[in-house]
Amino acid sequence: MSLTKVHLKVTEILLDPNNPRFADVSDDSLNVPEGRFIDKEVQDDAFKKMMHPKFDVITLAKSIETVGFIPVDNIVVKLVEGTNSYVVVEGNRRVTALQYLIREYKKGQSILTKEAVDLIAEIDVLQVNDTLANSEYFGMVIQGIRNVSGIKEWDAFQKAQFINNMIEKGKDPHTISKMLGMQVKEVNRYYKTYCVMNQFKQDEEYGSYFKNSFFSHFDEILKKPVLRTFFGWNDDSYKFENLTNIRRFYEWMLPDEEGNVTFSDARDVRLLSDFTSEQTALNYLDDKNFQKAVNYIENKNFNKVVSFDECMSKIRLAIEAFKNILGEGYENLLTDDDVIYLENSISEMNGKLAKIKKLKVSE
Repeated sequence: MSLTKVHLKVTEILLDPNNPRFADVSDDSLNVPEGRFIDKEVQDDAFKKMMHPKFDVITLAKSIETVGFIPVDNIVVKLVEGTNSYVVVEGNRRVTALQYLIREYKKGQSILTKEAVDLIAEIDVLQVNDTLANSEYFGMVIQGIRNVSGIKEWDAFQKAQFINNMIEKGKDPHTISKMLGMQVKEVNRYYKTYCVMNQFKQDEEYGSYFKNSFFSHFDEILKKPVLRTFFGWNDDSYKFENLTNIRRFYEWMLPDEEGNVTFSDARDVRLLSDFTSEQTALNYLDDKNFQKAVNYIENKNFNKVVSFDECMSKIRLAIEAFKNILGEGYENLLTDDDVIYLENSISEMNGKLAKIKKLKVSE
């Protein structure tokens, strides 16, 4: 099996009318004879199906419109038997986005200049040079790797590093959000976390212990105002200025001589806001004993008399925090354990609410 680079006009590349993904958006049988791939009606129908919201071609087109067509992954085509035309083996979505932009320009509905359109009107693609049977097999292999197993996604730090590189090149968060299909808030969050990760990396004493996996630990700090205050967050320099406390945090993340760490994972950091005003709890963290710090806070709270107003205030804050999971776009950060915890807690609260209603009725 071999591949050859060929230069083709985008409007002359045929979309695959038998694309397996069409089964999700149409009941039409996917058995169009290859000899009819070139028919205008067949191609118009394939284009219409590709424009279904499920494939989100518009978002990709806007990204190309903003930063140009970046051929990160090669589009693969094969020669349609008995013709001089090429049909897409891999890259139907990208070809559709390019064809969409060209159509919009011709209708006068695009912000692209003629020069910009000319740059995307012709592209380099890879042609499968093999028999028809082997070409079809090759296409199945590519689609299986990309769409079933899935391309390995960048980890959080790699995403943040890419965003930082774009910002250093003069791209603003709004532009980057269009490029990556992310919310602006999410772009800003990744950038801020990258900045404090870089501060850690450059620390003379602790920088040699830097790991990409610490990203989520710092991300948790930036989510909570009380922790940003504790570590002296500066919203202008994107750095922590309380060096005593932040270096204390570095120490909590690193293992001692026996391999003990204060935080077993980033979820433990979420509880840190409960400890910042309690020196005894902080001392336990210094001793790499997270559970003792938790027990200390829980025992102290257990013996504390909480007024009705305090109870209602905490309930309202908890409800608002829950709403912010969706409002801030944090739903993808929830682990399976987090979801189970929320489900169980809500179920328990529903039981208590039913009991409250019953008691009020009996008054």
